[in-house]
Amino acid sequence: MITPDLITRSNRRTLSLSVLKDGQVIVKAPTKMSQEAIDRFIYEKQHWIREKLAVIHQNQAKFDDIIHMKKYLLYGNQYDVKIANIKKIQTSTQDMCIYIPTSIEPDKIFSKLKNWYKKTAKTILEERLNYISSIIKLKPNQFKISDSKGRWGACNSKGTVNLNYRVIMLPPQIIDYVIVHELCHLVEMNHSKRFWNLVSSFMPNMESQKHAIKEYSFLLSLYGKQ
Repeated sequence: MITPDLITRSNRRTLSLSVLKDGQVIVKAPTKMSQEAIDRFIYEKQHWIREKLAVIHQNQAKFDDIIHMKKYLLYGNQYDVKIANIKKIQTSTQDMCIYIPTSIEPDKIFSKLKNWYKKTAKTILEERLNYISSIIKLKPNQFKISDSKGRWGACNSKGTVNLNYRVIMLPPQIIDYVIVHELCHLVEMNHSKRFWNLVSSFMPNMESQKHAIKEYSFLLSLYGKQ
């Protein structure tokens, strides 16, 4: 039986089980619930847990080179990360490789690559955001790049749209979905039926993009603090 990585107890009334994007299995239980009842609940969820873990492991295998920084991800495509005798990080317009200077120590490559992503994301996402804003007539008061470990984007009541720099790793159609999603929060600050109807009015294939983005959820924890 697959056992949970963590069981927490609180004043909640019901049991819940979740599989995080890194494969951790978490159970939340009422304070006074017996361990026997919790174990029975976990046993009954074994098939569901295995399905979730299978998807996570499949994605981890597919993106193994990305996770270990042998390749980088841009617009849903994987390109090589290579070491070269240069002074600063460069990208090739021919093969789209990223070239890392030999002077950078191996344990520093992570931070340099992350900085490159953030700088590149600022240019790419701001340009795309402005374009989509002009089409759907929803314009934020401010745009910022974020480094959230839990969400692709956010929009607050002040009209500020935040987009995670990792968004540029996604395929173009999913990038557009994330942007449209956040711009629609300028009108509806929730995930009500009216909100989803608004998103769908601008993006009829919304449901397919909502499903497709789940494959990339592991990216939200990629290049975390080290």
